[in-house]
This record gives sequence, C-alpha cells and structure tokens, in this order.
Amino acid sequence: MRLEFTRQNDLPEADGAAGRGTINPSSLVGIWHSFDTETRGIIKLVLLEQRGALTMQAFGAGESSEIDWGTVQGQAFAASVDGVEGVALRAFYDFGFLETLVAAYLNKRILVVDTYNTFKDKRARANYFSRDHFYQ
Repeated sequence: MRLEFTRQNDLPEADGAAGRGTINPSSLVGIWHSFDTETRGIIKLVLLEQRGALTMQAFGAGESSEIDWGTVQGQAFAASVDGVEGVALRAFYDFGFLETLVAAYLNKRILVVDTYNTFKDKRARANYFSRDHFYQ
C-alpha cells in the first residue's frame, strides 16, 4: 500500500499556497537558558539561522563548567502544512557513545526541549528521556 497522506493534517487547505515548504525560523533563533539553575542536563542552547539553515549549539551541565556539544544542523517545523512561521525544531547529536535527538517547541515564549538519549556503548545505562524549559 502506498499512501499519499496519513491524516487530513498532511493536506494543504488551498492549492498553490505561496511559500509552502519554506519555514521562517526567526521565532526560534536566539540564546536560550534553562529555567532550572540546578539542572544536570542542557543549560543553554544557541539557535542561529545561517543562509536559510537553522543550527543548534547545545551546552550541557558539567561539574565546573559547561560542556559544549558543538554545532549541528537543525530542522524547523511550522504549526501546519500551510504554515511558514517556525514553532518547533529538531536536531541530532552523535557523540559516539551516545546519540541524542533534541526535539523542541515554543509554548508562548518558553522553549520546551525534549531529549531522547540512546547509549551505544557497552556500559549498563538505560536509554532515557528528559524535558527542560528555556527562556531568552
């Protein structure tokens, strides 16, 4: 079976909508700080738009300083198939021993960030999920 759509949300409301497929990530761009000053997770995100592409640089909590995860390509998402304003994003980090999928969305002016963490090494650690809230 070959599907053309999986739900009504996959279909645009009007044919030929201008700008379809181009998402403006400007509402996501900026430096985001964790509300939780005691977090053991992500403490800061830097989201930039560079030549039309969204990038993410994450910083994790370390014992004495932040841990720079590096910069990766992100992907912005609109609220609908006809949307043009970025309201969510995802990015992927591969650290060798660990893969982290970062999925985030705007809730008013708060960035809600979920991470899905999958260990690839042989140490006895459970894969885990976390959720944090960020402000600019």
